[in-house]
Amino acid sequence: MECRMKCRVLLIFFLIAAFLSGCGYSREEKQQMKEISQISKENAVNYIKDKYGFEAEVTGADVCTKRFEVLAHPTILGCAVVSMKYDGKKIKVHISGMTDTLQGTDDFQHDVISEEAKEYFTSLLGYEIQDFYIEYANGEEKNLISELYQSGDIENFLQNHAACIRIDDCRNQDLTDFPETNPKAAAFLEQCAAAYRMKAILISYRSEEDYLRGYEHTYGRGGVMDFEIEQDGLYICSYAVFEKENTEYRRFELQEYDGIIISCIDKTEGNDLAASSNQTEWKDLGETQKAPVSDVYSIGREEHGAITVYIPYDRFSEDWKGKRIYIQHYGNDKWWQYKPITSRTRDGKYIFFTFHNFEGRGFDFAAF
Repeated sequence: MECRMKCRVLLIFFLIAAFLSGCGYSREEKQQMKEISQISKENAVNYIKDKYGFEAEVTGADVCTKRFEVLAHPTILGCAVVSMKYDGKKIKVHISGMTDTLQGTDDFQHDVISEEAKEYFTSLLGYEIQDFYIEYANGEEKNLISELYQSGDIENFLQNHAACIRIDDCRNQDLTDFPETNPKAAAFLEQCAAAYRMKAILISYRSEEDYLRGYEHTYGRGGVMDFEIEQDGLYICSYAVFEKENTEYRRFELQEYDGIIISCIDKTEGNDLAASSNQTEWKDLGETQKAPVSDVYSIGREEHGAITVYIPYDRFSEDWKGKRIYIQHYGNDKWWQYKPITSRTRDGKYIFFTFHNFEGRGFDFAAF
């Protein structure tokens, strides 16, 4: 038995050693990466000088690799992203490191493109923009282009680059009426989404203070336009998403019950949610095994869609002693109980969680 155990340990050791050796680069590959790095740096200097007429300082280079198989180490691609700086400004250049070349892509003009795009959309929309974000992709690298951008040519640029755009305002707008109140801008955004692969999201916050309290300001990055935007329903009045296959205009509804604020997408006239307390029995499913320290709150909704609950932090920490929140709901022909993921708002005034209500039945929650 002891011999068998030793053999197993040795086998595991050799398997780990083989795996680790397979994950590293050989001496020849390391030398190849060193050569690619050096050539790419020289190419980047020449590329920037040829394109813009100045010589930038190289500060580093990351050789590009890609993993094609799960257990194999990444394949060396023969190019690099070179970090540079000029006159205090950082620059990235994606360029070959295999042969001498003046063909590459860079982000030197991203600030100019972003500023002119913001000015363009400010004029198109006819209102002040609180925050503006634009990204565009060339392969896997963001905000790098090969051509020289000509100032004032932003509309043509947007037609030739698959841009992702976020436009925030603090005007408490109801964007569900956007096609009627701003038909020119709506038509332009819908056309760009359909014809030029643009993705855009307009977000109207309830006030500038609410914008500052907002939980997240990264919508639109990486082409993911409204992921988890329901977490910001307390601060956002409405939003509109423009994508090739999907144009949506959404408004958040807020309801207050017993000092707790509940948020959902507004779909019907009047209150979309039915809120009550101590009207539902907390079931003994072996998850909590004790009585709640709070009321048992019930949130009912027949519509599908996310529901976010904001609980005043003072109540949670003082009245409920910072206990854990549990949810119970019926789905897939059975009852479920679990701890939702809770977060705290940026200003610290609320803790919140989201229930996605896939079956349109609602849920109960309490603190234990």
